[in-house]
Amino acid sequence: MSNMSRRSLLGYSGTAAAGAVFASAGTAAADDANATQTPAVFAPGTKFETSASMAESDLMMEMTFSVRVDWPNGNPSAQDITPLEVANALSAIAESKGWPPLTFYGAQPPAPLT
Repeated sequence: MSNMSRRSLLGYSGTAAAGAVFASAGTAAADDANATQTPAVFAPGTKFETSASMAESDLMMEMTFSVRVDWPNGNPSAQDITPLEVANALSAIAESKGWPPLTFYGAQPPAPLT
């Protein structure tokens, strides 16, 4: 990753682009962003992260979460809580407070949670 600060990157390129750079350590090619990709499969307990900033102020927020549900018979049940459900709920809370929509990125493999 370049020597550009996280705050500078967020200020100039937006949260989603900055998150993509953080997640991929700057190795993603521009045409990869335009290609249709299969959603990544994350292991239970994967840590998901995002950051956001308010354009009109110096306010910045970072969020991190992980979810692990162990199924006794190996099959998901109606009580399963998925990382995408948590990410969507956290994004909705943030948006209700005036933050931009959040995209969370998984660390293993580095990919957006979609």
